[in-house]
Amino acid sequence: MSDVFEELTTGLRRVSPLSAMFDAAEDTLLTDRPEGFTPEDIGELAWQSLPEAEKPDAKVELLYTYWSARRNDLEARARYEREQKARTALAACLDEREMALVLGNEVPPSLDADIARLARTLLGGAR
Repeated sequence: MSDVFEELTTGLRRVSPLSAMFDAAEDTLLTDRPEGFTPEDIGELAWQSLPEAEKPDAKVELLYTYWSARRNDLEARARYEREQKARTALAACLDEREMALVLGNEVPPSLDADIARLARTLLGGAR
């Protein structure tokens, strides 16, 4: 029987005990406190519900999750700053293009190329 279970579940994402307790704690709080609660409330209830034997692995999972979240935040901030420069440059190019059209001037092909490059950068298609 065990072999059949292993065979059927091979390749499936395994939910950690902490993750399962976190989900259960959130469901409980949604029912018990419809007026609202904090992420800390969920985490505290999840931790209290976790069997003692699972807590060492859960602590490692929490530390890794915190590290991963910090790294993701730093990457998102860096991406935002990079994209902000491209947005500013794109806005300036669009203003320049609009001004040329309003004045009846020809738009230089290099300006359209710059606009396309900056737009692709913001869309994730080029750097």
